[in-house]
Amino acid sequence: MRNSAWIGIDFGTSGCRVCAIDKSGDIIAHTKQSFPASPNAYPSPEQQSEFLFSALKTLLSELPKLMIESICIDATSGSVMVCDPQGQPLSEMLMYNDQQAIKASEVIAELAPTNSAAQGVSSGLAKLLYLQRSLALPETYFLLHQADWLAVQLGAKPGMTDYNNALKSGFDVLDNRWPDWLESLTTSHVLPEVVAPGTVIGKMSATVLQKLGLKQASPPLIKAGTTDSLAAFIATGAINIGDAVTSLGSTLVLKLVCQNPVFDAKRGIYSHKLGNRWLCGGASNSGGVVLRHYFSDEQLVALSQKIDLQMPVEDYYPLLKPGERFPIADPDYPPRMPPQSSGDQQFLYSLLSGIARIEKAGYECLQQLSNTPLSSIRSVGGGAKNAVWTQLRRSLINVPFKPVEHTDAAFGSALLAKDGLKLFQ
Repeated sequence: MRNSAWIGIDFGTSGCRVCAIDKSGDIIAHTKQSFPASPNAYPSPEQQSEFLFSALKTLLSELPKLMIESICIDATSGSVMVCDPQGQPLSEMLMYNDQQAIKASEVIAELAPTNSAAQGVSSGLAKLLYLQRSLALPETYFLLHQADWLAVQLGAKPGMTDYNNALKSGFDVLDNRWPDWLESLTTSHVLPEVVAPGTVIGKMSATVLQKLGLKQASPPLIKAGTTDSLAAFIATGAINIGDAVTSLGSTLVLKLVCQNPVFDAKRGIYSHKLGNRWLCGGASNSGGVVLRHYFSDEQLVALSQKIDLQMPVEDYYPLLKPGERFPIADPDYPPRMPPQSSGDQQFLYSLLSGIARIEKAGYECLQQLSNTPLSSIRSVGGGAKNAVWTQLRRSLINVPFKPVEHTDAAFGSALLAKDGLKLFQ
């Protein structure tokens, strides 16, 4: 009997990553297919399909003697299109950052609850309404999120999605159904059936098996995916209530596994369902974007090593322009720091300390709203490599800082392919 493998696919903003794991959860193969550089155009649905097959064929060439048990795909949140019952595209894919659905978002604002994730011009629901008003569509068609479209390419039938991707399309994760207020905006048959991430939604078609050159008696199962950010979170190993992940990238993003869902639209806080648990989070306008405004990567490394954490520090709230969303919701909230860099480690120290205090305040906010004590933090993003910053953050937030198991969303999807949400039960 051949050994088995489970495959996770991450379709992001710059390329497609594919990861295979064995029965122990160890990575046995990994590959990446980068998109060609194009400042104005994301690959079309058909091109996305081509990239998907190219990356999969490359990975499968490294696994000639393994039985592929199942495949799971994550992709960008809020990216949607429509297709016919046979899975043929009826539109381009409107990506997560598309801003065309302004009028549709205004209609949604009048009907949807204020804390619904369907609010806003970038929501999947706003894009669906825009497509309905812009195109001559047939009587029967389906809404597809990006992960759904890619699953269809492998053999899944249109009309199925997961509850993480469906959230921004208006799905009510509390009642586990499409809400009644949607009936005045779109017909119900357009909306897909919603299942938990990791649920079997089909199996690889004979055509796809032949196209990939995959020869095995039982075709791989196709499992419902999730969003790219959720897959990346799953990859970190944060699974218990109270576990948190801080992303120290261009912006400061906090996520907490909690026992109660939290929805606060003014602060951009909403909750994703993860099995029997919830994942709430928020994002500040502060973060690495402020640091890189004043310092190069080389300066950040050199000056960080000179910081004395025993020295007094200025009370900064680092922002490049007025306006904050989390943990403070104030579009006019002013930056609190000198207008220009002092050019030394003391200025950097105050910036790092200011962002760390925002992190602390953010977790205090999430803990209060979710009634979930913070028990640990894992750090991802470029700033996680700064040992001095980590030491500073630890001194302010008195919980264990744990190592991250993996940071690749494709690994998180591979875990879903293997075990679904079993870890979150």
